[in-house]
Amino acid sequence: MFARILVPLDGSPLAEAILPEVVDLATLHGAEVLLLRVALVHALPGVDQTEAQVRAVEEAEAYLAGLERQLAARGVPVRSAVRYGRAVEEILDHAQSQRADLIAMSTHGRSGIRRFMLGSVAEAVVRAALVPVLLLRGRTLAVRQEAGVPAAPRPRPAELAAPSIHHILCPVDFCETSERAMEYAGDLAQRFGADLTVLHVVYDPLDITCSHIPHPPLEQLREEMVREAEHTLHGQVHRALRFLPRAKTAVVAGPPFRQIVRYAWEHHVDLIVMGTQGLRGLDRLIMGSTAERVVRTAPCPVVSIRAAA
Repeated sequence: MFARILVPLDGSPLAEAILPEVVDLATLHGAEVLLLRVALVHALPGVDQTEAQVRAVEEAEAYLAGLERQLAARGVPVRSAVRYGRAVEEILDHAQSQRADLIAMSTHGRSGIRRFMLGSVAEAVVRAALVPVLLLRGRTLAVRQEAGVPAAPRPRPAELAAPSIHHILCPVDFCETSERAMEYAGDLAQRFGADLTVLHVVYDPLDITCSHIPHPPLEQLREEMVREAEHTLHGQVHRALRFLPRAKTAVVAGPPFRQIVRYAWEHHVDLIVMGTQGLRGLDRLIMGSTAERVVRTAPCPVVSIRAAA
């Protein structure tokens, strides 16, 4: 399934936090890991720009060489490269030129105006990448209240050993992209020997205040919506995952991203696999992206599969 996994790094512990997940996947698939660091220098006035660039590249090469040795000691095939330029552009170009079939990286998980002003390399990569992107969000405990989950931390292994994946969650909305994500999640579940739950979230009519529109009692309407979604979901799972008879389904009502994250916390999910529409510009600003919001609040890594991939 994976032959080459690209891992962009910036030298920070946050960026390196994705490595145990990558080791797990590379070991499972016999994949090669491609380490990448993008060096871009903004030299101060009076500082020789060329010299600063050369020094930045040398430092990046030494940094990656150390990580190469660590991964090679664990039996993982690994190569590294340093590129000079803008992070998002260089990551995407390197992924294409090296024929990577997965990009794995950490994200700061910013929210609100700070994220809007600073942007996010990881989220920009998700919106433009032609291959799936595995994201591990930082600041897990700091933003848990946004998803409405309990304050107690979920236990995670303290050591840097490769984590085990026992439970995969695949949220779907019945579009073509989510069906592809379901097949992708099924393949991962089969390879890991993991449980797979396919989740659909219906909008809760009790949250709608358009009382002037004729409708049956809202409780009854919600029950009908859930039953219809369960019927559709079972049909899709049967078609797409007939090779995985252990796959489970679940339908809940509420705001999609909150219910996805809540389900992941409450059922100890180790990996979320979901499609994203890759919205840009005003569409993303107005509508947002469920996948991006899940990434910023999820308790585990998220594999994001773009619609056009």
